[in-house]
Amino acid sequence: MSARLETQDLKVHFGIGRTFLGKPKKVLKALDGVSLALESGKIVALVGESGCGKSTLGRTLVRLERPTAGTIQMDHEDVTNLSGKALRAYRSRVQMIFQDPYGSLDPRMSVESMLDEVVKLHYKANRAERLTRCTAALRQVGLDETALPRFSHQFSGGQRQRIGIARALVLQPDFI
Repeated sequence: MSARLETQDLKVHFGIGRTFLGKPKKVLKALDGVSLALESGKIVALVGESGCGKSTLGRTLVRLERPTAGTIQMDHEDVTNLSGKALRAYRSRVQMIFQDPYGSLDPRMSVESMLDEVVKLHYKANRAERLTRCTAALRQVGLDETALPRFSHQFSGGQRQRIGIARALVLQPDFI
């Protein structure tokens, strides 16, 4: 089976501080030459110490961070520089579960609003179809429709993490 998601020599560098002329004083190399190939149906774990770039890699694969250099390919198509509708279409296929369930859920939105917002952004579906999709995603993570009207502060940390997982699953992505 060939790889569905690949990176070649992926680099993400961040400037730290600025000189008088606006140039970075230092450069932090969060990712420096990462190449990998992921296949469908496989589970891959990325482990490492705090600050080694795991989250930066995830954020870059879903294009929340722009790579400094290198390429990202999905099904042999370069997605490194996508923007607009093409980027939105790509993001519907590749989702990320954020590690902090307290910081990644909007406390002013109900669970239904959070999940529905994701579906509305990516699909043209009526309210009933969106609700069906949201309820199915919650069931996949062991919650039911009684969670829909509730807010994140009404859940335990583990339940919040499951809501974050449901938010990734609601689009039925190719990769999480």
